[in-house]
Amino acid sequence: MQLPNLLDDPQLNDLRARMGATELGAFRLSVNPYRFTMAELEELIFDGIDIRHLDEVRPLSDNTLYYKDRRVVLFQRDALVLPSVAAPAARLPHFHVSNCQTVRSMREGGSMARHAVTAREDGHFFVNLVPGAKAQRSLERLYICEACLGELAFDDYSPAWPATARVRALEGFTVTRFFEKYRR
Repeated sequence: MQLPNLLDDPQLNDLRARMGATELGAFRLSVNPYRFTMAELEELIFDGIDIRHLDEVRPLSDNTLYYKDRRVVLFQRDALVLPSVAAPAARLPHFHVSNCQTVRSMREGGSMARHAVTAREDGHFFVNLVPGAKAQRSLERLYICEACLGELAFDDYSPAWPATARVRALEGFTVTRFFEKYRR
């Protein structure tokens, strides 16, 4: 199929002349690798996006985390399942919302663990439960990293609070409220 040469169209040329548009200009379609595609946005909200290196996730000026052009939640994709640990929550890693000391240490130490970023708001994350050689994909509730709450002083949180108040703050944290305070 041959497209028509619009430069030869008298009506368009007349319109251009009436607009005073003497220069044709240039149009260049480009893909920005630092912005999300629609498919990536869907993946970010549902499953999470695996990242190769923690350096891909950077801190913003407010010390929250971003990936490409979005504020995100960082979590460890693979969770080693220890049969000796009875409480399910105790076997799972915490998720991160800030460039806390834990994230900085993982980044500086070159953490080999597989990480992912997400924008899910329900506090549940697709992780790979690894009891041995075979991993099982599972949607699990993860809890916020205590160092992240302290780093952001989220809801006036302080690591100096008594243990019961800290536990209440950790259990009461929601990703929805986080994204309400820190817009995506």
